[in-house]
Amino acid sequence: MAQIRVARRYARALITLAEEQKKLEIIFDDLERIFSLIRSSRELTLFLQNPSIGKGKKRKVLNELFSKTVDELTMKFIFLLVEKGRENIIPGIIEQYRSMVDEKMGIVRAEVKSMVMFDKRQEKSLQKQFEGYTGKKVEITYSLDKNLQGGFLARMGDTVFDASIRRQLELLKQKFMSDGAFSN
Repeated sequence: MAQIRVARRYARALITLAEEQKKLEIIFDDLERIFSLIRSSRELTLFLQNPSIGKGKKRKVLNELFSKTVDELTMKFIFLLVEKGRENIIPGIIEQYRSMVDEKMGIVRAEVKSMVMFDKRQEKSLQKQFEGYTGKKVEITYSLDKNLQGGFLARMGDTVFDASIRRQLELLKQKFMSDGAFSN
């Protein structure tokens, strides 16, 4: 919990600087790239978390990885985190930054898993339903889950929408049981 508070403070400070320099979205994109690379590279994650690797070496490696692809403000921020010994919570800071920017822009993110990919019409329909439900712009990330036997699972923040076939059958069974359809 303490790491979340620290991550939130760093993210808030970065948002303030990004807004002052009118780079909110540029920094957002930079952080998304960095987050993606950290999440996809176990080596980079372990490197950032290793306290025995010196700050100079970490700055050098991070400079080589990101200096040509991210804004100067982003690099200065990353170097500040290394200097303060906070490089291990970069992913948490990025998640907090993303959440705060989304809130400022009135965006809600949703993750939808299904057994088969949605077509464009289905994606638009689901997005409209979620936007009606939240009253905000909804950005949806779709992924496949072969464990689902049909339907879909959606998550928006702490809310889960279970429209899977399994869940529908459970609801049907509960209805039959409560109506006494299966009683002797």
